[in-house]
Amino acid sequence: MPSPSALLATSVQGLRPDGIVEVAITTQKVDPDRLPRIQQAHDYPREALWPLAGFTALVALCHLLVILSTVLFPQRHTRPEGSRNSPSLRRIPAALLDTFRVIAYRCTIPIGGSHSLNLAEVFLTAAYITIIFVWSLVHSTNSKGMSYDPKYWANTAGNVAATQLSVVAALGTRNNIISWITGVSFDKLNYLHRMSARAVCVLTWVHGAGPVGWDHPFTQAGLLASIALSVLSIFSIRPLREAGYEAFVVIHFLLVFIVILSAYFHAQEFELGYFIWPAFLIWGVDRLIQVLRTFILNSGYFKARSHELDARIDVLSPHFLRLRLYRPNFFHWRPGQSALLTLPTVSTLPLETHPFTISTIDTPTTHKAATSGEVTPPSPSGSDEKRDTLPDNVAPGKELTFLIRVRSGLTGKLLDAATKGDTVKVLVDGPYSSPPWLRGFDSVVLIAGGSGVAFTLPMLLDTIRRAKANAVGVCRRVTFIWAIRELEHTQWISDALVPALQDIPSTLAVDIKFYVTGLADDSQAQLLDDDSLHSDQESKGQGNMNPKGRQLLKSSVVTVENGRPNLKALLDAEIARGSGPMSVNVCGTHTLANVVRAGLRRPRFMDILKGGPTVSLHIEAFGSSVSPFPSRTTFPKHADPSLYSECCNFRFAVIRPCSCMCVEVVS
Repeated sequence: MPSPSALLATSVQGLRPDGIVEVAITTQKVDPDRLPRIQQAHDYPREALWPLAGFTALVALCHLLVILSTVLFPQRHTRPEGSRNSPSLRRIPAALLDTFRVIAYRCTIPIGGSHSLNLAEVFLTAAYITIIFVWSLVHSTNSKGMSYDPKYWANTAGNVAATQLSVVAALGTRNNIISWITGVSFDKLNYLHRMSARAVCVLTWVHGAGPVGWDHPFTQAGLLASIALSVLSIFSIRPLREAGYEAFVVIHFLLVFIVILSAYFHAQEFELGYFIWPAFLIWGVDRLIQVLRTFILNSGYFKARSHELDARIDVLSPHFLRLRLYRPNFFHWRPGQSALLTLPTVSTLPLETHPFTISTIDTPTTHKAATSGEVTPPSPSGSDEKRDTLPDNVAPGKELTFLIRVRSGLTGKLLDAATKGDTVKVLVDGPYSSPPWLRGFDSVVLIAGGSGVAFTLPMLLDTIRRAKANAVGVCRRVTFIWAIRELEHTQWISDALVPALQDIPSTLAVDIKFYVTGLADDSQAQLLDDDSLHSDQESKGQGNMNPKGRQLLKSSVVTVENGRPNLKALLDAEIARGSGPMSVNVCGTHTLANVVRAGLRRPRFMDILKGGPTVSLHIEAFGSSVSPFPSRTTFPKHADPSLYSECCNFRFAVIRPCSCMCVEVVS
């Protein structure tokens, strides 16, 4: 008699001559692992999402508390600058927070010759990989004692990978709820997007390594999804991605569509398509928001013979452009935010978008008011430029200015159009990114190299404007440091900065330092300033300063020094002078960011207990005014090419700074 765990089955074998029907009773044992496998494949993918959701909620809560504390309890500047007292136990939380920032964000691990990860990124990478693989492989010992039974982990790994596609999509879209609730901008989440996509790619192959028959259409669809994701992961490697950014954008769009569509058909075979379609929804909502916002902000594009989208291009130097345009007064942005620009008449693809930092602040103005009395630096061609004025029928609105580094690709084509005097129409979408709120700080330090001033300038202008308005939470000292190749580059920002420096209230101390690196050795200067490819024409034009440029240099708050700045000494001086929270903001080359990070790497636990400032560091590296397209390989004059390697910003960073003495070594 079969055991209770056996399945009874009957079949008619035949009819005997005496009329008796022969019935055969067969038994088939039930697989005791089947139900546990099904249950795990159903539950574990959902459980793997909980740690991610919990961590996101924790970051969102911290972000909310910071905002509330800044608004409800603004910093009061009651203590004199540089004052230190005996250690206070009440300042232990602040000292611990500053120490955490030093360890998590300023201690880095080099990856290759030109990239590095801070410890926070390393921890998040390790934690994410651990979570998805633990929930895929845990409890995979079958009833016979076989560890890591493929029948257990194969389907679970596939389901975990399917649910994580929505996470990958959310981290990769510009309009995503994660940025809204955590305050972490898209450019910072982009690393997590790439990392999670690569981890999921590995997990899909783990899923495919299980027992499977490849003759089914649904398995072939799954294989196609894995191959497409693998190819995309290879092309997303930094050198390949940045060597052909325009091609990467097209490849990314096509392969992502293939991945999600193929994965959906693969999962829907088991009625698990609901694991995949949220990724489609996230992508669709992002695109819908982008299309609607672009339509609203650029409605003039659809009007016959409209000039509302015409942009003015100033050739500041052979390697820099200034792009000016106007948008309606309902368009708002914060200092340091970026926008996506589409130039249909210039770009390779009509709807191709590129991020650039808005170098102006959110102030209503009109075209005529904004352009009156302005002197534009001469074009390299020396010809009269049709682009110097926009048509008179341009509607009043807010001026948006972009400082653009000319390289190949789009920016090279934009320079050609500017030289020819062609009219350029620009579509704007944004704003994007999450720059720091400079509220509640005792002092602010803004450091830029070359075109990085597009990020730091609006922060300086906004701080001065808020001080004049006697706003709450304004710092009492702001230091602005800009490393440039030529002194004439200061006139790029003189039109905006000269009016701002008039009638500064006594409650705000402003210190502007220009470091002219053109007189220093080329190998030193280019590490801080991204305009090292200067021409003889630029070098000889040192006296070609416009009136506002000369007026800026005569200001009592402006100092000019030759050579590269000693950033460690400058930061140490600001810290010694400060007594409250300090914000340090950097935008420039990879090397500049590393030097600042190293200068703030030393823990100052006891100094903070005695009343020293806590330091918050923000490094802007993505979506700035530096174009994402590389220029030709060019080495500094008289430099040994073996000492250099191409870095993430398409500049050349010194691999062995001690041997060539090109950069100060900061311990």
